[in-house]
Amino acid sequence: MPQSTDKQKDSQTTIIVGTGYGDEGKGKVIDVLSSQFDVVCRGQGGANAGHTFTFKGQEVNTHQLPSGITNKSTLNIMGHGMYLDPVSLLQEIATVRNIGLEISPKNLAISTTAHVVFPKHKFLDAHRENSKDGQGSTKSGISFVASDKVLRTGIRAHDFAKSVKELTSIAYDGLRQAAIQCGVIIDSKTEALFKDQAKDFAKAAKEIEPYLTNTKILVRKKLASNKNILLEGAQAFGLDINHGKYPFVTSSETTASGVATGVGLNHRQIGKVIGVVKAIPSKVGGGPFVTKITDEKIASLYRGKMQNVDGEFGKTTKRPRDIGYMDLVLLKEAVAVNGIDEIALTKADVLNRESLTCIAVAYELDGVEINTLPDSANQLSRCQPIYKKMPTGANINGITEFNKLNQEIKNIIEFIEKFVGVPITIIGTGPAGNETIIR
Repeated sequence: MPQSTDKQKDSQTTIIVGTGYGDEGKGKVIDVLSSQFDVVCRGQGGANAGHTFTFKGQEVNTHQLPSGITNKSTLNIMGHGMYLDPVSLLQEIATVRNIGLEISPKNLAISTTAHVVFPKHKFLDAHRENSKDGQGSTKSGISFVASDKVLRTGIRAHDFAKSVKELTSIAYDGLRQAAIQCGVIIDSKTEALFKDQAKDFAKAAKEIEPYLTNTKILVRKKLASNKNILLEGAQAFGLDINHGKYPFVTSSETTASGVATGVGLNHRQIGKVIGVVKAIPSKVGGGPFVTKITDEKIASLYRGKMQNVDGEFGKTTKRPRDIGYMDLVLLKEAVAVNGIDEIALTKADVLNRESLTCIAVAYELDGVEINTLPDSANQLSRCQPIYKKMPTGANINGITEFNKLNQEIKNIIEFIEKFVGVPITIIGTGPAGNETIIR
């Protein structure tokens, strides 16, 4: 029997996913590879995500915009699986335009069926985070818009076709209901604030409206015309709503299949999957972090400074990230669930800040050694890492050829590859896109 048309297309698609708890450097990897692709898509997450890369020597932080915006010829698609915040997106577009990037409906398409983050969602999120029930979220309203989506009471982007008056009324009424729900007294000052937020929302929604289209059909057309498509995942495997350590997770599917679903591709159309892992991982928010470095002196050394491009501080929250050692137990599970074909190892240059690095190869749970990831956050919080210590050698910052790496770093790379059974094909040796080794 002849191969299916979908299967013939699978080599055109590459998915990039995070393998830990986010902030692995997916933005840089995508930026490095995006010139090879005609289309770059986001399929899940929203303004709670953040990608960082450099453009003409300047740091660029994106939250909802796909990372292909640095290439003039690339079409960027925000799929229906995303949670769209028009106010935040409009601010982001203005920011990237200020550094010389072009954004228009010619290079940015947004799904008409993406669920919309309203001011009420951010109000409810902030209220919860400021209470004893806080979960360490970015206060971007994601969990509450996701709740409306599942309850089938959400509003999707195609409703931006409504008049400014209607959109303002919907946003204002939502804020009032949210305040009443939270027991917040609506005085004259709060009333004025709600009216301003509602007007800002409606204005932003109408400005975003020209970017809206049926992105599923658009993706299919691009595949049919033999275009290469790159799908970028937001957050990471450890934060997946199904596979992460619930409830310390995000409100979407962060796996390769989840990203594909959020764009409108089926499983036969998934080609190569690249998993991004950071040499010294980090984490923001609540929940267990088995390999967290508790010695703040060492953690601070790896974290760096906020003003540096590679400083380990939340791009959305500005919070200092917890720093840890590489966790191969988590990585091996991420490889299995995502079907990862290749690994991009970012920030390998940071390893040299200490003469030895620790790599978790197993856990100890209640006195018993285990080699697989526990099912629950409760179990994971009781795990202690079992480390293999490896020397890191001399500084490798800026090296672009594999054979010029010191033998110690080569040994670390080889050890990781053998442990998880996947080759490391991309190695980051600095924050800039050209500080990369591609094997």
